[in-house]
Amino acid sequence: MLEELRWKTSPAATALYVAACRASGVAATDGMLAAALATPADALIAEIDATGLPRTELLAEITSLAAEFENNRELVTRAAARLHAAPLSSPTATRIAGAVGELEAALGGEQPNLAEELAARVRPLREQWEARGPGMLREIGRLTDEAIVPSAAEIVIVLPYAGGRGLAHPRQNRITLEGVLVHPHPQLPEPLRIAWLLAQLNSDLPRYADALPPGRSAFAFAVALAPATLAAAQEVELATCDEPALGSAFEAWGLSGSLPADAPQRVFNWWNAWLDGAATWPVAVAALERLLA
Repeated sequence: MLEELRWKTSPAATALYVAACRASGVAATDGMLAAALATPADALIAEIDATGLPRTELLAEITSLAAEFENNRELVTRAAARLHAAPLSSPTATRIAGAVGELEAALGGEQPNLAEELAARVRPLREQWEARGPGMLREIGRLTDEAIVPSAAEIVIVLPYAGGRGLAHPRQNRITLEGVLVHPHPQLPEPLRIAWLLAQLNSDLPRYADALPPGRSAFAFAVALAPATLAAAQEVELATCDEPALGSAFEAWGLSGSLPADAPQRVFNWWNAWLDGAATWPVAVAALERLLA
């Protein structure tokens, strides 16, 4: 059961989130922000590529830690260590940290009042979440596995880049969330995205990760939790849980590009089989991963 949920903002996380999106090929909906940060973001990506480390994984780690560290060199070093990579050489860490600083400076030039703008984006999302979100998260645990729900978590609000998106960071029990002011997908209000992301934070527990092929647990759980989130939202009258809604969720939550075209049908059938079956959640998610592989 989620007992503590902290909300915070981070201009640094916003800058790095933009780079993470560019590195993953996520299309921007804010053209001005994308244009202002394209050059320094690509320079940071190039520095990371030169190390041989996986760009998407390292940028996700740097983004997840950005709200904790003001020293960019320490930020970069800690993030690389989280990937269990060989320690970065001093010159390499310095170059990457310098690229992070350039990216942050470019964002500051484009958005001089960013701290105030981010703060203004927290309250609407927090109020929407507090109305029905906790009940929805409890229902996800009831429908899947009570251990799915973390006891404490943190939400870091960043500027919207892709018109509504977010990242789950299980190592930090933290999610990065675009602070949209309107629901980009009215049939899927933002509290659903928040619940879906929060429910992924325990996906790295051995009882779950050990049941899946290395490197596949996070994605498999993200897919498996989509119908669970819709079912929970249906209980609190925020959404419906059916095959078309599942297809919309895959698209809205950034999953569709990595799934087969018939994924909504496959996953919805899997979800109904899970509700009727007697398997444990880790076993069921492993079966889903094989179904989609």
